[in-house]
This record gives sequence, structure tokens and C-alpha cells, in this order.
Amino acid sequence: MTSRLVLLLIILFASIAAAAQAVNSAQETAAVTAADQLFMQGKIADAANRYRAIAGADPSSVDAQVGLLRSYLILGKLDDAKAAADTALMVLPNSWLLQSTVGDLQFRLGKIPEAERSYFRAKELKPDEAAPYLGLARIYRAYSLYRRAYDNMNKAHDIAPNDFAVQLLWINSLPHEERVPALQNYINGSKAKGFQVAKQLEQYLAYLKKNADAPVHACKLASNVKETNTKLYPIPRSGTQLGASGLSVKVNKQELHLALDTGASGVLLGRTAAEQAGLQRLAYQPIAGMGDTGATGGYTAVADRIRVGDLEFQDCVVRVTDAATPVPGQDGLIGSDVFSSYLIDLDIPGAKLRLSPLPKRPDETAAPTSLRTESQDTQELEPEATAESSAAAGKNAAANLPKDAYVAPEMANWAKVYRFRSVLLMPTKVDHSAPMLFLIDTGSYNNVLSTRAAREVTQLRADPSHRIQGLSGSVSKVYSADKATLEFGIGSNGVGRYQQQNQDVTTFDLSNISNHTGTEVSGILGYSMLRILQVKIDYRDGLVDFNFDPNRLPKQIKLK
Repeated sequence: MTSRLVLLLIILFASIAAAAQAVNSAQETAAVTAADQLFMQGKIADAANRYRAIAGADPSSVDAQVGLLRSYLILGKLDDAKAAADTALMVLPNSWLLQSTVGDLQFRLGKIPEAERSYFRAKELKPDEAAPYLGLARIYRAYSLYRRAYDNMNKAHDIAPNDFAVQLLWINSLPHEERVPALQNYINGSKAKGFQVAKQLEQYLAYLKKNADAPVHACKLASNVKETNTKLYPIPRSGTQLGASGLSVKVNKQELHLALDTGASGVLLGRTAAEQAGLQRLAYQPIAGMGDTGATGGYTAVADRIRVGDLEFQDCVVRVTDAATPVPGQDGLIGSDVFSSYLIDLDIPGAKLRLSPLPKRPDETAAPTSLRTESQDTQELEPEATAESSAAAGKNAAANLPKDAYVAPEMANWAKVYRFRSVLLMPTKVDHSAPMLFLIDTGSYNNVLSTRAAREVTQLRADPSHRIQGLSGSVSKVYSADKATLEFGIGSNGVGRYQQQNQDVTTFDLSNISNHTGTEVSGILGYSMLRILQVKIDYRDGLVDFNFDPNRLPKQIKLK
């Protein structure tokens, strides 16, 4: 389990534990207290049965209704949670705690605007409670409104500085060197030892201590070149000459061929390529990806130099899998988030990758100076300040604060996406459905619809001839769905700027991706469609643009 997943699990249990403590009082029944104890012991299914019985007998019991919703969330019973929430809201529309908990459920279901409204309602009902502000902080991070997220987190800390969940989020917004003493002091002085998360807290502290003295590998730009234009080469798949796009990258003195993957994070090399490049091994790290077999072995390593086109960077951390290669026929893969300090122009029809400076904010002059070559799992809760902004903080403390997304005038028509670190989720309609969240993923050849979403919008049928392979092995249960019309780039009028009709859609369980992201990922916009588009990405501001020109297609593609 990655440190990011451990941390998210800790925070989930922490927020639940804090809420349970907040609502407990002398007036609560013995039955609710017993259910709370089962919950805190990790016996979630048993606790859910108790809460359900209490809520059935007394629907006005906020404690039981909230406990039932949170139990269903942890158990992954989202449909049951939705039904229970609808019932509870009819009885308790003015409960701030229920509104906040419903916001948590809506966020997990991918209903992010609805979650924002629920958190606002909870805040209006009880402005001196921290939980709604924490929920809004999550919302605004997904919106790339990092200053608003930071302000809401600070507000939660002002209201409840000793709250369990607030403290964990606050600690992980501190500079790395301040986290160990802050977490150690919190564990020593809190009641955390009685919680389900005590062991995970100690493990996370051990992780922080182990890495506290590790040198920082900043992956800084080593030349005065600020932009580049480099060639993409086609990677064949079974049955097609253009199944993916690759990029030639020089690591140290070794030229490597890496698949360019908008659904991946950082640089991931196979063991053979890492040995050829003479990388310095740093520490063990499991490598997880799509598939049913779980994480595989791997480690982090440092490269003295990485060269992409005309851009050269020094002192960069990459990940290495114990397998010979993570991508058949390639030396590894490179996530497009590696270039998140740049404006990315992924021109597959033109077989070019262009990297150029992001639009300058009105109050900024600094150009990007780094690659983000390491997976960002451990940075999930840090403020989104730029790497170079800390140097300016001595002159102006505000310079080191996170900034909200900036939409440059020339990008006013670009589509907004939800960003969860390296994951970009595009609101997408399937056959005129309500918007669902789809991952933009050149690493997945097929367009994919989750089995959960497919049951709502199309017909499923088992497809034993279809095999999906990922870093964590193959996917065991794969289905096909009827051809569907995908509509994405949805504007304020509810209409998508881009439509692809009669798309073949593969269907399988995406719950692992959803659980890792923290919100429902209902599908994937895959390479079979993206390869005919010019895709532009602004990670900083959560913006994506697509351009389709029927007169300008990859030479391997002939539209019927």
C-alpha cells in the first residue's frame, strides 16, 4: 500500500471517529453507543446492522443515520448509501452533520457540484463546525482552486485545532521538516491510541522519520531552454499500427523509449532499462497499477540527468519495477504529469509533443524550472505552491501560498477537468446520461465504461475473448457494451463541445481506480479515440482542450 493510500485511509477513519465523538452525548441510547464501539473496532458490517436497526425504529436519530451512511461508505455499498441518504434527508433536512456526511457520499459518487452544495448547506446550518470546511477543501483541490482549499483548511483548523481529521490534514500541509515533530506531538498528546487508525498513524510517522533526512532531488532545469518540440513515435498493438504513442528520453547517457501515458504518474522504468542507465537505487517502493493481482515489487532511483527534446534536467527521482519492463516492447512509461509545469500539446495526428511555458498569471514572472518525475502519491495533502516559490517567501510570505486556477483569455473555451494529482477526470455523458467522470488515459487503448455505470446506461454482455493487461496483472472479468455516444467537454449550458458517436466500449470493474482516487471514476477516454485528436493540457489550472481536424489524421488511421 502506498503512503498516499495509507494516509487517505487514516483520514477517512479519523474523520469518522471525530464525527462519532462529536455526536455522542449522555442522551444517546445504549444501542447507538454499542454500534459506535463496533465501528471503532473495525467491525463495520456489524455496526451497519446496528445503525440500520436503530434508524428503522427511530428515523430521527441523527447518530444512527450518519453512522449507517459512513458504514456503507467504508463497505463500498454506494447504492445502499444513496438510498439511506435519500431517506434520512427527508426526515432530517436541517441536520448539519447529515448534510456534511451526504456531501462525503456525493463526493465519492463523483457528484462533485452536488457535494459542494451539501457542504455549503452544512456550513450554513453550523458555521462553527470544522467538517464542512474540510469537505470544501477537498472540493476546491479537485477544482484546482488551491488557495480556496488552503483557506478552508485553515478555517477548519481555527475552529477545531485538536480535531483528529483536522490535525492530520494540517500536519500534511506543513513543510516536510516540520511534519515529524508535529505528528509525534499529536500522537503523544491525543486520544489516537484508542482509535482504529492508531497503527496506521505509527506507520506513517515511521515513514516520515525514515525519509526526513533523505536528500531532496529537485529535478531542476539545467539549461536556458524553456520549451521544446519533440517527436512522438507510434507503438503498435495487436491489430493496429498505432496503439499508443512513445517518446525518446535520454536518462543519464542511455536513450530509452517510453510510452507516453496521460493516466500514469512520474517516470516508471523496467529493471533492465534502469540497470543500463546506471541509476542509483534509493529505497524500496511497491508498484501498483491496473489489474487484479495487486502491487508488484519495485524501488525508487535517482538519475543524474534526464533529457526530453531540448530540455535537460538534473537530479531526478524515478521509479523502477522489478519486472523487466512495465510496457511490452518499451523501456518503461512516462506520465504526462511529468510535464505539469508546462503547457502540454500532445499532437498525436502530427506525431509531436510540444512543451511551452504556461500562461503567466498577472502577478507572476517566473518560468517553470522542473520536471515532476516521481509519483506524487506522498504529496496528496500539500499546498499546491510551485517549487521555486519558497525562495521568494522570505521577501513576501504570500508568495509561498497556493494559488487558484488562472484561466488565460486565450484559454477561455478550454474544458474544465477535475484534477486528483496526476489523474484528470472529464465530465462525460454516455448516450445523453447525466455527466459522469471519465479518466483521460492514453495508456488505455479502449474506451472503458465501469460495470457500475454500464448497468445504468447500456446493455452488458460477457466478453471472454477480451483481455486487459496492466501493471498489476490482467483484469479477470471483462465485458462489452453496446456502442455508445460519448459527449465531453461539457459547458455551463450542459452541452458537450465534443461528441464521438458509435464508440465501441469495453466494460470492467473500475472500483480500484475509484477507491484510489477517492471519487467515482465511471469510465476511461482511451487512446483509440484520443489518437485522432490534438490534446492540450494545463495541469496547473485544470484545463484541457481537444482539437479534431478530419483532414489531419495519423497516417495509420483511415476513418470509415
